[in-house]
Amino acid sequence: MNKTAIYILITFILACHTVTGQTVDSLTFSIEPRISFYSSEKKGEILLNTSRGNTSGRLSVSIHLGSRIIGTWEGIPDKNITRIPVILDLPPASYRITCNIRSLANTNVSYLAATELVVLKHKANEVKTDRLTGGLIANNRPFYPFGFYCYSPVPAAMPEEEVVRGFNMISPYQTILPETFKDRKAYMDRCAQIGMKVHYNLLSLAGGGGIDSRIKGLNAEEKKERLVSEIKAFMDHPALLAWYISDEPNGYKIPPETLEELYSIIKKTDPWHPVSMVFMAPFLSSRKYSKAFDIVMADPYPVPRYPVTMVGDVTGQLRSEFEGKKPVWMVIQSFGGGEWWGREPTAQEVRSMTWQAIINGATAIQYFVRQGPNYFPKSVSAWNECSGMAIEVAELSPWLLSDEKGLAVQSSSSEVSITSRTHNGKLLILAVNKQNVPAPVNIRIKGFGSGKANVIFENRSVAVTGGQINDRIGPYGSEAYMVPLTVSGENKLEEVTNLLHDPGFEETASPGVPSACYARPGGDLGATYFTDTREAHEGDHSLRLITPVQDKGVTIRMFPIQVRPGSTYAISVWAKNDPEQQFRSVTFSDKKRLLNNDAEKQFIEINLGSFGCAKFAPEQDWKRFMTFITIPGDSVKNMRTNLIIRMPGQGVAWLDDLKIYEEKR
Repeated sequence: MNKTAIYILITFILACHTVTGQTVDSLTFSIEPRISFYSSEKKGEILLNTSRGNTSGRLSVSIHLGSRIIGTWEGIPDKNITRIPVILDLPPASYRITCNIRSLANTNVSYLAATELVVLKHKANEVKTDRLTGGLIANNRPFYPFGFYCYSPVPAAMPEEEVVRGFNMISPYQTILPETFKDRKAYMDRCAQIGMKVHYNLLSLAGGGGIDSRIKGLNAEEKKERLVSEIKAFMDHPALLAWYISDEPNGYKIPPETLEELYSIIKKTDPWHPVSMVFMAPFLSSRKYSKAFDIVMADPYPVPRYPVTMVGDVTGQLRSEFEGKKPVWMVIQSFGGGEWWGREPTAQEVRSMTWQAIINGATAIQYFVRQGPNYFPKSVSAWNECSGMAIEVAELSPWLLSDEKGLAVQSSSSEVSITSRTHNGKLLILAVNKQNVPAPVNIRIKGFGSGKANVIFENRSVAVTGGQINDRIGPYGSEAYMVPLTVSGENKLEEVTNLLHDPGFEETASPGVPSACYARPGGDLGATYFTDTREAHEGDHSLRLITPVQDKGVTIRMFPIQVRPGSTYAISVWAKNDPEQQFRSVTFSDKKRLLNNDAEKQFIEINLGSFGCAKFAPEQDWKRFMTFITIPGDSVKNMRTNLIIRMPGQGVAWLDDLKIYEEKR
């Protein structure tokens, strides 16, 4: 806080005390904007944190911007964080806001808190941190990073090989030299094409540590100049997720003040992206560096010397320390056999460590380290396990990053960690076994009666009786139970019969992929066709298509239907896209960024076998598209054909609620 801000705050406190004659407490409560910065939002939230236990009774809260009140709230505060809605009709700037809190039970005491509210101009590639959920907001959607470190130069095929496995982030170790700029731009461009994000490594110019982080012959000023130049080169790149500035500074004994200065330089140049830092044991030493990062990371590597519970314990400690302030990401061990680590983790140990981290509050997973095809980790089955969990996390991300209040859950076994999340009328219960023996478990759900829980990654269900689930979890295993909280009404009969099987992509026997279809390659191995729980016109899922390069997307052939000669069939589909995610090449020429805006117009193609074809251009909001195709009268009777979907246009789109029905004659 600068001297001017301190003076204003002290003046405000004295004024309040003089006017009211009350005791003013400026320590019990603190406030933070929920989002690290606001841009296009018209409404926002301020988080009210209780520092020294709850005050008794009801509170009356008002949020002030100068003499203007932009938000009010009244009620009994939550234990830790209370959400205060505010109006955000503000131009881009940094604002000092204050919060007045009055106890309705004790009128002799009032409370005061203050913070900074940042409003920035919207950028297509901006990334925000959500202090309430600990998650990120990227491309205007909740984003759960699930990826890995890798080495430089990045193999040309690595991004496409890993994105189809479900990974959505990479973080290459790199030495930032002018002669290797084209290499860095090449992997950034490829990641942008396929929809993968990059946790960009600046170690060689910033806080050091890690691998390949030393550049000889540069003084401090030259490093800063090159740092700013690198940030300007990639700050508008669609693949950029966050800036990674220091690896284990507590181990290398780098002073916090040094990193705070670098952080200030980075944020002044690019305030649209968060800054991260990784810490080694003692992990809570990260508190000393908290002014130099937006995201705190930790890298406990316990196998084989320590129990795998170390990962969950460290995550819980950091989550408790930074809750309501900064996201916690965990680096999970996927290496071993050298240095101090006698072997690498088994597939089961990797699974337990990963889900322990998630259950204890981690909102991103980054494995150390990946070098394919079987160098790190050596075990193909271990990396396949990581890939499987990437798909699982993508399926659950709206629950993992939900801000809804859930039902409390409790495990009968201290060896089974559990948590719960609520989203879209469904309760998710996550459980992980922390030991290498099977574990019977009884899970109690507070406030719930009887029903059924879908064990969604095993394609089975278990009974919920009197609010309890009884099950068995394998050695170092994990389970995800989905419990509907509301009873759905009777299914309404459609006016017409939809001939398609699984038209809304809700079948999840194999999570992450559409069930009732075949997929055919289109020339680009990085093209993907995952189901997406973050976007849906109806139900919980849609089909997300990403075409990296024009005319090289996948072809989806839906499960065959039977058609009749001479009949006309109506075909409808709901679709949307995100024009801000169409790839724009970012280059560096004459010290100015140039954006190539010549992207081909995105469109989707629908075929009913070989009988007819229609094209449409999806828009930013969900919209229904229809066409009609007639089967020639001289066609073979009882013919089966397929609805075929292609997206030749480069970019991303979502499809949902497909229908084919025979028109009445």
